[in-house]
Amino acid sequence: MMKVQVRDFGEDLNLQVCGRVTGCWVDELERCWRAASETHPHQKLSVDLRGVTFIDQAGEQLLKSMYRQGASFQATGLLIQEIVDQITGSSK
Repeated sequence: MMKVQVRDFGEDLNLQVCGRVTGCWVDELERCWRAASETHPHQKLSVDLRGVTFIDQAGEQLLKSMYRQGASFQATGLLIQEIVDQITGSSK
């Protein structure tokens, strides 16, 4: 299960994601991302992954696409932070 909340902070748009980014939930996150991007095309997008417990390969691919389109990420936890670091090139 996964939950996405879209928060509008003026110049910034935040997707707060909670749960597991796996299976059909990857498609749901992509729909939310695309809808938010179309509705708010001039806002910087950040994705808050601090409530995410697991990301599968399809989820990683989606996050890579989001990053290539300019999204930034907030993450905690060893697994999620490592995935974000690999996507953004911040790995040590």
